[in-house]
Amino acid sequence: MLSGYLLSVHSLLNCLLSVVWSPLIMMFFRRAIVSKGIKNEIFTGIFLTISFLGGGVEIVYGIFFILFFMVVFPVSSDSYQQVSLLKKLKNGLKSLLIVSIIFLPLSAVQLVPFIELIKHSIRCEGISFKEATTWSFALKDILLFFLPDAYGYFLDIKKYWITQCWLKTLYTGGLPFILSAIYFIYGKNRKLLLSLMLFSIFLSLGLYNPFYKFVFQYVPFFNSIRYPVKFLFILILALSITAGLGFDRLVLIIKKGSSKKLANFLIISAFVSGLILLLMVLGSEYIESFMKSKGINFPDFNYASVNLYNTKRLFFYLAVFFLLLRVGQELKWKRWVKVLLILFLTADLFGNMGFYGKEKTTEYFKKTRILETISSDSRQFRTFTTAKTISMDVPILIGNATYIDYLKEKHLPSMNQLYRIHDIWGIDVIHLKRTGDLYKALVEKPSISATNLINLYGVKYIISVSLIEDNSNLELIYSRTEGLKGKKDELLKGNTIKLYRNNSYLPRAWLVKDFKIMDSKKILSEITRKDFNPENVVFLEEEPKFNPPAYMSEEQQEVQLSKFFNPPLSPLVKGGREGGVVKLLSESNNKLTLLIKTNEDALLVLNDTYFPGWIAYVDGKREKVYRADYNFRAVPVKAGIHKVKFIYDPISFKLGVIITSSGIIICVIAGFVNRLRKKFDIDGH
Repeated sequence: MLSGYLLSVHSLLNCLLSVVWSPLIMMFFRRAIVSKGIKNEIFTGIFLTISFLGGGVEIVYGIFFILFFMVVFPVSSDSYQQVSLLKKLKNGLKSLLIVSIIFLPLSAVQLVPFIELIKHSIRCEGISFKEATTWSFALKDILLFFLPDAYGYFLDIKKYWITQCWLKTLYTGGLPFILSAIYFIYGKNRKLLLSLMLFSIFLSLGLYNPFYKFVFQYVPFFNSIRYPVKFLFILILALSITAGLGFDRLVLIIKKGSSKKLANFLIISAFVSGLILLLMVLGSEYIESFMKSKGINFPDFNYASVNLYNTKRLFFYLAVFFLLLRVGQELKWKRWVKVLLILFLTADLFGNMGFYGKEKTTEYFKKTRILETISSDSRQFRTFTTAKTISMDVPILIGNATYIDYLKEKHLPSMNQLYRIHDIWGIDVIHLKRTGDLYKALVEKPSISATNLINLYGVKYIISVSLIEDNSNLELIYSRTEGLKGKKDELLKGNTIKLYRNNSYLPRAWLVKDFKIMDSKKILSEITRKDFNPENVVFLEEEPKFNPPAYMSEEQQEVQLSKFFNPPLSPLVKGGREGGVVKLLSESNNKLTLLIKTNEDALLVLNDTYFPGWIAYVDGKREKVYRADYNFRAVPVKAGIHKVKFIYDPISFKLGVIITSSGIIICVIAGFVNRLRKKFDIDGH
């Protein structure tokens, strides 16, 4: 399992933390099918829940497919051979149903909030077939199991994003396939694992599978799943199992004394692999020239010299593995032969992982000049890196730069988070539909100045490769032209990184007196107009209700004023109109506290994303949070001084906790009853 697949997904923790539980789930479900009682079903449900809590939803969905295949192709055991096929299917379906019933309540603490998130996300109505099949596994990519990056995906970043199969590498090497082949030739009960392999490839092909459109349209949830190549984990899992079973078969063949044909095959294969390697070494120049003449070179492939080197490397290890398997057969697998085999397997796997760049930690976390400028500003604001800037298809001009410098100068939202900088996009996989709509409305305009959305977002700093000349409120304060040749004016017109300061940005929260009620589609249209000024008006989808505030004496008001408004109109956060002021008191992951002073009834507008579960308290009294300006929040407040708290306290999480807690209690009781029943049966017998 320590092949290219897991080494690729280790940086995507939601996949890695889910997939690593799959062998244990399979093991306990196998026990559940062939054994009486529900102990193994409970353990299967528990491990399945832990896998789901890892965050890889597609992985868990794939595991359910694995369990279903284990029902359709029942496993065999000494105590289960006499059972009829119909009864095996019945027992398997019963176990799968029990596992599902256990899984649903145990996972509810995360499942229920996840369903709520899906409901409001771009995945609710499904995604396009084109997006869903991005990074599908082409049949030609089978070569990547043996030759890393044979097609040069990493040499052309545009090619990578269009055709690469999502993984950094699929390299597995020859030994697992050799052992797996031995299992399929000499082993028993091969239907299950072979079916899993074929099914995995069927799903992973995605765009290159003519039947995937049917799966996309009619199989539940598939119209919300991206990157079909993720389902290759089923193939890797099955390959790992069959490789292990193949090795066991080798040992068994020796014990039966029927290893002559296999022994001859191994020694001949070792000789042929070694001979091919020798010919490739002696004729390297001729072969490389031939490959280039046939177009087996960049840009359609990796460089011919690289592919030739990796091919020689492959045949070297094939020769070694075939030879070691033959020696192991001859010496009846003495311990030192096994150790040697593992050492060469490790060298093969980890010696081919050069796709990772090496960077010093200090260099990786060292701030760019732009980040130093932004992080030195202590006020509340957001940043925005233009879509063109973060696009991997758009090159940027940097003098004397390493690859990590180039990547950091892109100022990706995910990199900004390292320094606690508030980016308007952040990083998410399943983003909210309205969040995506608003962001799309911003980036698809011909220029930033075409709307006032950056003010609404509270964007103070804009990072751009393009020169912005048509907005008097945007001030160019830095451009990275060091080490570049040419006049600065000309360099600014090119794709150099530039930092702009927006002098008209809105604060995190402000007060607005005027509001208009209209439907969401009309609101999106209105706020993208050039004449929309979020300081003067807020668009709501329902009529706000101004409730009387909690009583506060004049003396208490004076105390609040002197305590928090010093000076009275703090420049940290100003109001959107005369006579109103808002000040941020504190903030944590799930709580935001503001103090406001307003001379008349108004709406407190917060340009944080609206989402169910956020509730507001004005002077300790709960108030309704309204959806404002399509995707933000607003709370009505009466004239006076008020402390306003926004707290994330979702019902979905509470409901999930209750269901999960109940599920845990039921599982404990069921396990206890099952144990008592066994004890009673033994005593009774």
